[in-house]
Amino acid sequence: MRALVAQNLEFFVSDQGKSRGPVRLDVVRRELSRGEMSHDALLRMEGCKRFLPGAAWDPISDLFPSPSPPDPPDGDILEALPRDLAKLDPQVRDKMLWFVEDPDGVMGPVAGGFVARGLITGRIPMTAAVSLVSVPGWVRATAVFPAALESETAIRARPLQTFPCPYCVEPVIVGSATCLHCGEPVNIGEPPIGLKRGLLLGALGFLLVLAPLVASVVSLRAEGPSPGAQADAPVASAASTASPAAPPSAGEPAGAGKSTRAGHRLAGEVAAKIDVAADAEAALLLPHGHVAVARRSALDVVDPKSGVVVTSSREASPVRAIERVGSALYALGPTRIAALDAESLRVTRWIEPRVPVTSLAVSQKLAAGASTADRSVIVFEAHHHVEIARFRLLDDIPSAVAIDPAGGLSVAAVSEGYGTLPNAIVVFTPSRAPGAQAVRRLAMGEAIGAVAARSADALVALRGSSRLVRVAVGDGSLLAPSGPARETCSDPAFVRAAEGAVIVGCRAGHAIALHDGGSLEKKKGIDLGGPVIALEVSPDGGQALVATGAPAPGVFVVDVAAAGSRRVAVTDEVSSVHYDGDGSAATAFAPRTRRVWVLR
Repeated sequence: MRALVAQNLEFFVSDQGKSRGPVRLDVVRRELSRGEMSHDALLRMEGCKRFLPGAAWDPISDLFPSPSPPDPPDGDILEALPRDLAKLDPQVRDKMLWFVEDPDGVMGPVAGGFVARGLITGRIPMTAAVSLVSVPGWVRATAVFPAALESETAIRARPLQTFPCPYCVEPVIVGSATCLHCGEPVNIGEPPIGLKRGLLLGALGFLLVLAPLVASVVSLRAEGPSPGAQADAPVASAASTASPAAPPSAGEPAGAGKSTRAGHRLAGEVAAKIDVAADAEAALLLPHGHVAVARRSALDVVDPKSGVVVTSSREASPVRAIERVGSALYALGPTRIAALDAESLRVTRWIEPRVPVTSLAVSQKLAAGASTADRSVIVFEAHHHVEIARFRLLDDIPSAVAIDPAGGLSVAAVSEGYGTLPNAIVVFTPSRAPGAQAVRRLAMGEAIGAVAARSADALVALRGSSRLVRVAVGDGSLLAPSGPARETCSDPAFVRAAEGAVIVGCRAGHAIALHDGGSLEKKKGIDLGGPVIALEVSPDGGQALVATGAPAPGVFVVDVAAAGSRRVAVTDEVSSVHYDGDGSAATAFAPRTRRVWVLR
């Protein structure tokens, strides 16, 4: 994708009998959006001799109505493209949209790059046929994408060696130290390499380290001391001349900055404002500074400085939410999840729960999401991107799900029927198989607004009494409230556990309530002028980003330690906020105005 970012895409345009070009992609999109260019205009790129309608080009297809798929071929499949399309440059071909016909039927339109990867990886069979949008007729896919044939005999599936777990008898990959199903240590690594081979490799490594040292000593002796230099004069190093480290400032905890995640805070300034498509559902910052916009029809990558869509992919569409899970991004679709590489936004693995999954609760190694249709909580492993457990609740319907940072505890708010408010919680260990543990349940007696999970307890915010309750879960016995319930703000809707504090976001009264992390005593309430619509805590736990709704919509940065807030200059009503990986930037998504705000 970085190559696409650096590449300045250009089109030749034929509109109303007049031809011009080359015209940059951003200019084409702007003219089409403003009506300065007719939607009947034809376009082509360098490397393609034929002018095609705009709906046939992936970078601008979102500005046109979606084309209807052609009828499946009746055995008449061409072995080559028409003459004016026969010699397509691969980079141009990958930006065209194609329909694909295989034994499962006709799918599409999809970008040529998607078809090429599908043929190479085997997800699309070599016998498939493709049809270019706006060009009638079906062509053999391998004739259009010949590179797939070159790798057909080079790629082989490599079976993984496994052994049964001694605790739950589930298969464990050789080399794993822990069973993914039950979480127990198995202490079986890779097979030994043998004594002789080990000694040989050790000797080789020693020689590789020793050779440069011997060469440097010989070189120094050959050169001798420089004239006038004192042999025993001490040489001042950069470490000895550096100024001593400044002590932590007042209000800053000792040791801050030692962690790689500490010290990254949001200043509360607007860095960019981006207009997005009408079908946008969510937005998230990417590691290289661009913004990923999830749409029902595609996944866009937008340059925040210019607001131009750098690239657009339908590989993971439709997407209704994006979540950061470990080093990857999860694009949530109607019944499946695409695990995306955070740098390139390519799909690295498909997860097939086959039921709708709500937004994920994420820990360091696991993620958990609720499925109301399946009456279950589904757990995903964040390194291999696989479903490892499904906790079916049968008599309960899960809604909000929380998981502690280490992934040792998960809690879900559940209700007894569709359309009813959750009034109970279930608690379980997400890393263990459902059959190897008892899922414990506790009725709270009133409606639940939000839940949170810590290593040894669950936090439950009750809507009716506006109280915060701790439930101890570490001893494995029957669940019961631990300690007295603490008063919080009215109508709680969010609970977040931070370092030494608990943050509650509410629909009424003081919009934010800050509680002590140990006693849960309410330390301060912050009135932000409106109900909390979205709340997220920074990665280091020292800051929160809050979006409020009418009558005073706004976005606020809350300092957890100082119990202070600062309003950000966002003028739209925001529905969701997301920090980036280190907490130095964030996005705020406003669906009504179809706008994404980038904050620094």
